[in-house]
Amino acid sequence: MKKKILFLTKFKYKGSEIREPALYKYIKEQGHKVYYAHPNEIHIVLGDNDAKVFLEGVDISEVDIIISRNSRGLVEKIDQIIKILKSKGAVVFGHEEETPFSYRKFGNHFRLLKYFPKTIYFSRSNKEEVLKLLKDAKIEIPFIVKPEGGSRGVGIALIKDKKDFEKYFKNEELDHFSDFIIQEYLDVLNEYRVFVLGKKSLGVCEKIGNGLIAKNFAQGGKFIYFRDKELESLAERLSLKLTHHTLGFDVIRLRNGELKVLEVNSWANFSGFGHASNINMAEKIFNYYLECFEKEK
Repeated sequence: MKKKILFLTKFKYKGSEIREPALYKYIKEQGHKVYYAHPNEIHIVLGDNDAKVFLEGVDISEVDIIISRNSRGLVEKIDQIIKILKSKGAVVFGHEEETPFSYRKFGNHFRLLKYFPKTIYFSRSNKEEVLKLLKDAKIEIPFIVKPEGGSRGVGIALIKDKKDFEKYFKNEELDHFSDFIIQEYLDVLNEYRVFVLGKKSLGVCEKIGNGLIAKNFAQGGKFIYFRDKELESLAERLSLKLTHHTLGFDVIRLRNGELKVLEVNSWANFSGFGHASNINMAEKIFNYYLECFEKEK
């Protein structure tokens, strides 16, 4: 039976153009009724005994599935929409309430502390104070800095001295970020992406490229797909500690053989992984959503 689906994303538009992500296009091609909306396009009506959700004048309160692809900046509005639709029976993916989605990097990191490099979270507004904390954090120069809310390799840099640190914040590309991360710089042998869906690994991609961000697929890096019991069992084991349905683990192997987790992405970009593995990721993910929906119903 075809479903009514709300694909809710703050990334609907790129400038004046409408973006159509692979997952959205796949669902539409399968004949399901898909409502595609930026959270600010949604209107909420609260009556005496009922709450309703409207998109472009159409009542969409009876959707079966919500796919929420969002991040910081619209937390309250998205919570309102999802609370109403869940109360009417919708099943939600991409908005795991135990770890608020606007702070996913921190939330997942906090649950898996011993697997991550040493890290400092700080705000741009008092960045002058953060260098004084390096000793307390046992982080030495050089170190890595990146935006807390960044993605696709944007803003990742190696800081070699105080001048580098000051220069970093003059980059206009980073103007809209207010929170940042410092991580210790480790002697990395290899870097991997392990994609986990429903607590089960779909395999591993080694990231190939020169430099810090060149290994990111969105920055032109190359992915080589393979299966690896050690890497996949680590990701599956850690996924049990988290609430998310889809997880992209960025794992590094140090020259001493130790494995560390750089990031856990709760909505990982799957295009590079799908290209390297020949897995139709949109189909795989949506069929998993349908299975979860049927189990909940």
